[in-house]
Amino acid sequence: MNPGISSRVWRKSGIAGPGRGLGLAGLAVFSLPVLLFQAVELAWRAYLPAFLTQSVGVTLAAAGALMLGVRIMDAFADVVLGWLSDHVKTRFGRRAPWMAAGALFVPIGAILLFFAPSGAGIVRVIGASLVLHMGYSFIVTPHGGWGLELSDDEAERTRIMGAKVWFGVLGSIGMLALIGLLERQFGFGIRSLAATLGLVIAAAAPITVLTVLAVFREPAAVPGAADAVMSRASLQRLLAGMTRDPALRRILLLYLLCGIADASTASTFLFLAEPVLGLKGQGAMLMLIQPVMALFTLPFWATMADRFGRRRVLTIGFAWQALTMPLALLVPAGSTTLFGLFLVLRGLAWGIDYMLLRAMVADVAEKGAGSGARMSGSYYALSSVTLKLALGLGAGLGLWLIGASGFHAGGPAGAAASLAIRMAYVLPSVLSGLCGLLVLNRPSGRPSPPTGLGTSALS
Repeated sequence: MNPGISSRVWRKSGIAGPGRGLGLAGLAVFSLPVLLFQAVELAWRAYLPAFLTQSVGVTLAAAGALMLGVRIMDAFADVVLGWLSDHVKTRFGRRAPWMAAGALFVPIGAILLFFAPSGAGIVRVIGASLVLHMGYSFIVTPHGGWGLELSDDEAERTRIMGAKVWFGVLGSIGMLALIGLLERQFGFGIRSLAATLGLVIAAAAPITVLTVLAVFREPAAVPGAADAVMSRASLQRLLAGMTRDPALRRILLLYLLCGIADASTASTFLFLAEPVLGLKGQGAMLMLIQPVMALFTLPFWATMADRFGRRRVLTIGFAWQALTMPLALLVPAGSTTLFGLFLVLRGLAWGIDYMLLRAMVADVAEKGAGSGARMSGSYYALSSVTLKLALGLGAGLGLWLIGASGFHAGGPAGAAASLAIRMAYVLPSVLSGLCGLLVLNRPSGRPSPPTGLGTSALS
């Protein structure tokens, strides 16, 4: 590891120093915005569809279109923000100004969206969603690019990305525990839960972002980096070089598969747990199971990846997903115990994909830095674009499958609708797992020489 990295990143000494990586405190502080990201994703993927369809009056088809449309806008914004945060230099740094702006936009969008009254017009819902996600992109993309630059050591990058996922899981557990308490002890319905999520997101944005900006400073620019990277031609060459590289293409394809599976299961979870399985008021507590499992399993999988290689561990993750998800078709209605056991099994490999794929993107970005300019924001943006498009497709797919069955939100689920909801929950993940196995085990192509990127990221 480059001793200068850690000394450049911290304003205060004693948390990290030359010759050693970030300590637990450093990882925790830098990962604070991940708590915000998890709150936004949990609210958007799991609770917003139910809130909009059951409380605001938006149709399932319109909700699915919103899930996809906003993600598409979000994805294109990430490309621009990733490039800008790489190259626009200010007295406050390259990443910090964008993150600070995002901390202002997120609370506005969250309050407008999650406090939408019954019968609110679709214009308000779309506008609030756009403001929320624009602010979200302002934070997540620069923060992600910054995180890719924290170390030039491959093992340390796996540790950093694993810590971000781990602290994100911890945030999910806290959010779900709060929601479960409000559901079970205080009888909160979907409208009250949405309002709670909106308040948490609105408060978390400025708190987490300002804490990171107060403690960290960005790594210094690489000496001799050419200003020509600001040109349109340089951006085109960068994107062309990225998309030509077989290693990065494979990583992005795996991101696509992960996102579709993740979003489809998240957007259909509450429909499965309540109308189909009859486990009303238990959704949040059941969603807690997989994050709790990940707290204990992710450090183990990170160790296994260092010992046996990331590709082998990712293969285990995709295979486990394909094997375990069909078990959800067999869970009988009213059985909290069997559904909980299914989630325990599913949770044994939960989070492997995101942890290792993010570390792989960091490897590729580090190799790309050999050109003389750090473009970590652009690399992170490409992975984020792919993931967000996949999340939109997955959420839309799940909701459209349910809507096509004739199921009406808030009403009982007949036999046909119950089967459709189960299939919408299971099928995308099974197909994603099988396709992931094919992608991981097909022969590697030869990387394009101009990019300077190798295939070792998937080793």
